[in-house]
Amino acid sequence: MKIIAVVSMKGGVGKTSVTANLAAVLAENAAPDSIAVLNLDPQNSLHLHFGLGIALEAGVAFQTEDDGDWNELAFTSDYNVINLPYGEVNEKQRKRFEACLSTHPDWIGKRLHQLGLPEDGIVLIDTPPGPSVYLRQALACADIVIMVALADASSYATIPAMESWLGNMETHTTPENCVLLLNQLEPGNKLNTDIATALANSYGERMIPYGIPRDDEVSMAFAFQQPLSHYSPDNLALEQFQQVADWLPLD
Repeated sequence: MKIIAVVSMKGGVGKTSVTANLAAVLAENAAPDSIAVLNLDPQNSLHLHFGLGIALEAGVAFQTEDDGDWNELAFTSDYNVINLPYGEVNEKQRKRFEACLSTHPDWIGKRLHQLGLPEDGIVLIDTPPGPSVYLRQALACADIVIMVALADASSYATIPAMESWLGNMETHTTPENCVLLLNQLEPGNKLNTDIATALANSYGERMIPYGIPRDDEVSMAFAFQQPLSHYSPDNLALEQFQQVADWLPLD
């Protein structure tokens, strides 16, 4: 089983959308029950991309006992993607979950391996932006880390800080398994293009060469609670998601 952590320095970069649509693309040709997404973001919105409704309250944040079984929290979807939502919790419950994660640095990794996914299974973890106990847990078990960023001045300035966090969190994450993905690219925007070129020169082979273009249909797919691959199968952005999936070292 491969575990992919999807991370970002700041909010608003489309990290959750990337997680959902990449999972959906990977699931297109995958065996049943072999692709899963885990939501470690307290916003708890990832499952909406898979038509699982706004009232999905149960989730991993409720389970802080050693004998808990995440299979009880796994929701199947119509898109061949298993969902493990964060859950709708109050402040006290959230703090209890975060305390559990702080006390047990390998909590998430152990629970994922207990799911019983096949050897070629893939789990994508959506994390909240910035440094957190959720990011530390994801990095502790991830085989691949995808940093999602925009090709704008803010991202260009803050990506080095994210790199520093990733390197200083005392997990097994290294620069070799951490790659950069640019989202919401605007080919007609000179500043956008120049920053993308500068980042490509800086990151070399560590930057995924297939950036995701800005496309209103990505947002529309979310509004209809569908992955882009089902909402608009001929969309050009979808082709880029497929190329990203093919590029990732998942064998």
